[in-house]
Amino acid sequence: MKKRTKLLSLLMAGAMAAGLLAGCGGDGETQVATADNNTTSTAENAGQDADTSGSGGQQINLRAVTFGNNYDVQDMGWRWMMAECYEGLMRAVAGPDGEEFIYAGAESIDVSDDGLVYTFHLRKDAKWSDGEPVTANDYEYGWKRLLNPENGYDYASFIFDVAGAEEYYNGQGSIDDVAIKVIDEYTFEVTLKEADPTFQAKLVATPLYPTREDIAEAAGDNWGKDWKLCVYNGPYCMTDLVEDNSMTWTKNENYWDADEVKLDQINWYCVPEDVTAATMFDNGQLDVFDASGDYIAKYDAEVEAGNIQTLSTEYPTTAMICYDHQNGGKSGLMKNVKVRKAISYSINREEMVSAVYGRYSAAYGLVAPAITMDGESYRSQAEEPIKAEYEEYANNPEKLQALFQEGLDELGVTTAPSDITLVLLDYGNTTEDQMEREYIQQSLQQNLGVKVELNTVGDYAMFQSERDAYNFDIFLWSWSSDYNDPLDFLNIMKTGVYPSYGRYSNPEYDAMIDSLNGVQDSAERLAKYQEMEKLLLLDDCGCAPIYYGDKHYYYQNWVKDFNTSSFGASQELYRTYIEK
Repeated sequence: MKKRTKLLSLLMAGAMAAGLLAGCGGDGETQVATADNNTTSTAENAGQDADTSGSGGQQINLRAVTFGNNYDVQDMGWRWMMAECYEGLMRAVAGPDGEEFIYAGAESIDVSDDGLVYTFHLRKDAKWSDGEPVTANDYEYGWKRLLNPENGYDYASFIFDVAGAEEYYNGQGSIDDVAIKVIDEYTFEVTLKEADPTFQAKLVATPLYPTREDIAEAAGDNWGKDWKLCVYNGPYCMTDLVEDNSMTWTKNENYWDADEVKLDQINWYCVPEDVTAATMFDNGQLDVFDASGDYIAKYDAEVEAGNIQTLSTEYPTTAMICYDHQNGGKSGLMKNVKVRKAISYSINREEMVSAVYGRYSAAYGLVAPAITMDGESYRSQAEEPIKAEYEEYANNPEKLQALFQEGLDELGVTTAPSDITLVLLDYGNTTEDQMEREYIQQSLQQNLGVKVELNTVGDYAMFQSERDAYNFDIFLWSWSSDYNDPLDFLNIMKTGVYPSYGRYSNPEYDAMIDSLNGVQDSAERLAKYQEMEKLLLLDDCGCAPIYYGDKHYYYQNWVKDFNTSSFGASQELYRTYIEK
């Protein structure tokens, strides 16, 4: 099961992994440690070490809401860090002109005419941070480690399309039968069971990064847990960490393209509160700020005045309402599609993204606009399946209550809506977290005439515990795609794949996904994706999409060549530099 934080925390952190909010000093100022490990207040010291010329070298100061604690690339864990300190066969970089996929650890890839055999030719100058070469064995070991059932990696299914992979993972075959084969030191070959047009798109994802066998085996159970045991093959190395406090990356001098990497040091500071981060950004103590809410208008004005720069891109994330399909929720009502639709259509998406976030875009489909097919946004080719029906009910409490009542009647429930309580499970302590849940609560109470109880917990671990105990009717969750294909969104609702999305199950939907095996024709896949999305959202209301994600960065004028990534590091810094 993939682990995903709620979208708000995810994007504010600039990260793709679940985590807890970091602690602050007793006086309310976030405490950080500078690169020399002297702990001082952020507001006083962040940025003072960021010398842009001379002996200090090129440095940049960045903010995160939380740091991760998982350094195992096969476990996906800490993707925003993984994609900068490590590198796979390909790299994805999103700039103002869209997403670009470029060769990284590979120099070239050959694909057989039948689409089954992939031959990867590695760079001969790629090295690990300890000077050892990055070889085909490192990829073979990493990929087979991903499939090892004893490791229990959530992303093992990522490469079940490799011949022998799924059988090995399920204990029905041998590792020797997995069709991942080293040809020579810098060449390896992978054979698929069936042609899969999504396979190459997955190559940017961290579970398919290489892993050093000698290092991982020596680390044993500590692999992925202790950052000091790691070696890196990306542009940067992690060289200092004070948990929930500060982190330092330094340039990897053994990186194959080190001459083009301009930044010598990246200083990360853990700053949970937007107001503190904004003050630091205003004072030049942070170089980049991922803004939302009222800060959007403020910094747009600064951009217009020429005082700062901005970069805004679509992001392959969709936030959604999930229902308890397993038990019908605490109320017992979530098994009825009309009840679920009444809840969904009670939420004014346009108003919510404006009032609560000041960013993002209203969602009436599951697949985000950032996902493309044949170079064009999927959403420009596929209409959003629930939009027309939503508009029939939106802002019409009488009609919404009638739909809700129809659902109650079908369930044989005679309780008046005013005596019904729905439980909304949520977590997070920021102002926007609170606004988010209160908006949903008020929307349902006003439009359906029910009571909505907030089951609010303090952190992700508690949220997960309450969710797994089914102490909810609904919760807000999100999905951020790992590769550029609609299937990565649609697959999350297949029976048993990711139970954390409410345990929706429909054999017809599952069969549609399976029917795509071996299908390479884009038009045929597009038609099937649209059919699946309609069944999931319009016919079944398996979940209720609320908004699509984006990235909205502001950065100082001295920061140059700043980019983002949709499927790798949230802030791509390997080409960034500081202008004096």
